[in-house]
Amino acid sequence: MFPGLRDKGFNYLRAVADANNFSMDRIKVIGKKASSLSMNDLKDEKINLVVGEPFYHGNEGMLPWQNLRFWNERTLLDPLLSEDAFIMPCKGILRLCAMSLPDLWRSRCSLKDVEGFDHSVANDTFGACGDLPGEQQGPCLPYYVWQCGYTKKLSKVYSLVDFNFSEPIHSCFGKTKIKFAHDGICHGFAVWIDWVLDEKNPIVISTGPESRYWKQGVQLLSRPVQVNPVSSVMHVEAHFDPGTAELVFKSMVS
Repeated sequence: MFPGLRDKGFNYLRAVADANNFSMDRIKVIGKKASSLSMNDLKDEKINLVVGEPFYHGNEGMLPWQNLRFWNERTLLDPLLSEDAFIMPCKGILRLCAMSLPDLWRSRCSLKDVEGFDHSVANDTFGACGDLPGEQQGPCLPYYVWQCGYTKKLSKVYSLVDFNFSEPIHSCFGKTKIKFAHDGICHGFAVWIDWVLDEKNPIVISTGPESRYWKQGVQLLSRPVQVNPVSSVMHVEAHFDPGTAELVFKSMVS
């Protein structure tokens, strides 16, 4: 199944088959969505292997967890899977680290009253994410962290939520305590998903800031905070709602 990429998907399969000396007459492309497949389409045979490319074409501007569409597609196939079906990737791990992001902060912080004019409408329209009124928290932003100007990691990388693709899609919750490794001003944290292809032989595709190929999510704090390794701690929790495909973060620096 290749949503929106039927011809390109078929050509991809043909290229793979040719490269492996595999006859294309052994491959059948079923032009149906996962929700429409039936045992008749599969000649009454159960599916024993599901391999997915989580980085869907056209999703480059989306947040990392919006690629969990793979988990939803796998769930739609659940009635057709064999008991020992192999799912690849088998798991996604949401990871994060605290960051100093002064240039991004300046470009995305809210506008205050200027010459007596209220800029709250402009803030809503353009999506201001920092220095919002009260304890209001802005949305998580999709960014290539390496394109955010000056950046500095203030903590090691932490795991926050595991998404187990061997199970049908469901809500997930996770929390962690981040200890800072460096002095600096914390503007927020970067979040991304590492894809575990095979848990028995750990093969992981990371989409973290070290790689320039993938976008990460950036969650800015309500206010920048001066931190240090001795006394500063950040508490972060996240909740994933499969109904909306949204991940909501809550954070507090103490």
